[in-house]
Amino acid sequence: MTETPTRVKVKGSLYKPPAERPEETNLDLFDYIEDAKVRWQIHLFEWDEFSKEVIFPTAKTAYEWTLKTLDKAKVAYSNLSDNAEESKPPSETL
Repeated sequence: MTETPTRVKVKGSLYKPPAERPEETNLDLFDYIEDAKVRWQIHLFEWDEFSKEVIFPTAKTAYEWTLKTLDKAKVAYSNLSDNAEESKPPSETL
């Protein structure tokens, strides 16, 4: 926040909570319920957008990485077993 002739620069938070709870409310119970429904819908929308942009691409990438790692492990294991068979001395026949 910059200092201007009409506004003094303030350090810290501008929000000061009240010392006591106000007795009167400006909304009745019905308005509170409707507000909660709207806020829940906003939350669901935002979560859906977050999931599309962050969670699903990350999960897909992790899944693909896991499949590639498993394939590499299978190839390494088959190479290991092939090398083990080649390095065995020929068995003596009687």
